[in-house]
Amino acid sequence: MDIKKILFALLFSALLIGSACAASVNDFNVDSAYKNIYSSDYYSAYANGNQDSGILIFKNVDDDAYDDKVNDDILDNTIHHDGREYITPDDDMKIGKNSDNTANFTDYDHATHGVSEVIKVDGQEYVVVCWAKDSSNTDTAKLISTLNEFNKNNKVESIKF
Repeated sequence: MDIKKILFALLFSALLIGSACAASVNDFNVDSAYKNIYSSDYYSAYANGNQDSGILIFKNVDDDAYDDKVNDDILDNTIHHDGREYITPDDDMKIGKNSDNTANFTDYDHATHGVSEVIKVDGQEYVVVCWAKDSSNTDTAKLISTLNEFNKNNKVESIKF
């Protein structure tokens, strides 16, 4: 066998193994107060026992790339299923940018509020959202604290907003 073919095969194998080891939405450490209620290749959802607050981790990509989504009934009418909704203001989503590259949001459609950020791990951007129903006793300061703890536990920081 030609030495070039062997080297190519070794390089290709290394790339495959490296991509298989890259971070995914399910690889992050999340506070034990929140239990995983949904996981896919696109996003993971965690909620407290009452499901009135939680943490969402999305790949920062167009969710239409995930045709097999069965996630539309996960906390329906409570959370968005496209992470970019939490970083793009529109008529039903008020977003106030903070100096630390995070943003506070108020979602009028779903009666929720929270804080969101974009992080980058192994070349992939993720949208991390700490949210709570407006009817809960969880204020934005608590959600900011939860997001800061998430960042500390995962050794990440907000990269942009």
